[in-house]
Amino acid sequence: MSKKKQILLFFGIIISAFIFMPLFGSLYENFFGPSSSSFWSPSHPEYFMGFIFSFLFFSSFLSWFFVKEKKNKYCLAYSLPFLIFMLWLGSFEELIIGVGLVLFGWLLAQGVLAVKAKMGK
Repeated sequence: MSKKKQILLFFGIIISAFIFMPLFGSLYENFFGPSSSSFWSPSHPEYFMGFIFSFLFFSSFLSWFFVKEKKNKYCLAYSLPFLIFMLWLGSFEELIIGVGLVLFGWLLAQGVLAVKAKMGK
């Protein structure tokens, strides 16, 4: 994959993550309750986890959907640092959700590619 396509893929993931950050953040807040906030925290602390979750989802979905070769490499390069960081912090609930979102993004991309291949024949 060329450097230009790698940069486009990365910025596509970032832009998609920013667009869907409130959705994933509000879902996280609905399931796990409100995040605590203090003087130094952002006004919407659930958006931080929403960005991470949407980044994990779109990194697996878009890398499996748009990359033609070495799909595992790109999917792991984008999602594995966040998952290791969650494991290092000891946030096991978020780690389980993150792994689930990576798997869901992968399954969704596989389904879209299967339908696309079926329609192409």
